[in-house]
Amino acid sequence: MAMTILLIKLLLIPVLLAAVTLVGRRFGPGVAGWLGSFPVVAGPVLLVIALEQGGPFGAVAAGFALAGMAAAMVFCIAYARLSAGRRWWSTAAGAFACWAAAVGLLATLPEGLAVSGCVGFGALLLAPRFLPAPAALAAARRVHRFELPARMIVGAVLAVLSSWLAARFGPRLGGYLALFPLVTSVIVIFTHALDGREAAVAFLGGMARGLWSAAVFCAVLALSLGRIGTATAFVVATVATTIMHAVLRPRSPTVPPRAAA
Repeated sequence: MAMTILLIKLLLIPVLLAAVTLVGRRFGPGVAGWLGSFPVVAGPVLLVIALEQGGPFGAVAAGFALAGMAAAMVFCIAYARLSAGRRWWSTAAGAFACWAAAVGLLATLPEGLAVSGCVGFGALLLAPRFLPAPAALAAARRVHRFELPARMIVGAVLAVLSSWLAARFGPRLGGYLALFPLVTSVIVIFTHALDGREAAVAFLGGMARGLWSAAVFCAVLALSLGRIGTATAFVVATVATTIMHAVLRPRSPTVPPRAAA
C-alpha cells in the first residue's frame, strides 16, 4: 500500500502533466485547458487521502474540494485579468495571492455538502462572465527543451506537498489543496512565458469550461466514499467524469504547431 501511494505521488501526476503538455502542443492551449481540467490532480490527491486516512475522511475532503472549485476559478480569472501587460512571474504571484484569499474566505463557511455544492457549482456558472475572450493566437508557438521535465518535476513536488499538508491539517485543507491550481499554474505559467498572454487566456478558458467534470468527480466521491468501497467509488466517479468531460470537449481543436526554441 505504501509503495502504491508513493508511485501515485511521484509518477502518476507527472505523467498526466506530460500528457496534457503534449496534447497542448498538438491541438493548442484551449484543448490543453479542457484536458487539464479533468481531475488529473484532484483524483490522485483524493485517492491518496482516502487510502491513507480512510473513506469517510476522503468523503469530507472531496466535499471541501468541491467548494475549492471556487478558489480555482478565482485563480483562473485573476491570472487572465492580471496577465494584461505583466510578465508571467508577477501575474502568477498575484493569482496565487487571490487563490489564497479565496481559500481563506471558504474556510469561514459552514461545513456540509450542500454548502460546498452551491459554492463550487455557482463559481463554475459565474466564472465565464469574468474571463476575457482570447484574441487570435500566433502562427508559431515555441517549445523549450526543459519545459516538459520541468512541468513533471514541479507536479511531483506539489503532489507530495499537498498530500502531506492534508494529513497534517485535516480534510478541509486537504480538500482545498486537491483543487489547488497545480496543473493550471504549471501549464499556464509555461504557456504565458513561451507563447504569450493570449495563449494563456485560451488555456484558462478551456480549463474553466472543463472543470465542470472535476466538480462532478468531487461530488460523486463526497456522496459515495465511506458508503461503498474506495475502489468502487473512484471507478464510479471516473466514469461519470469521463462522460461529462466528453460532453464538454472543444469543437475546433486544431492550431498551428509550435516552433522549436
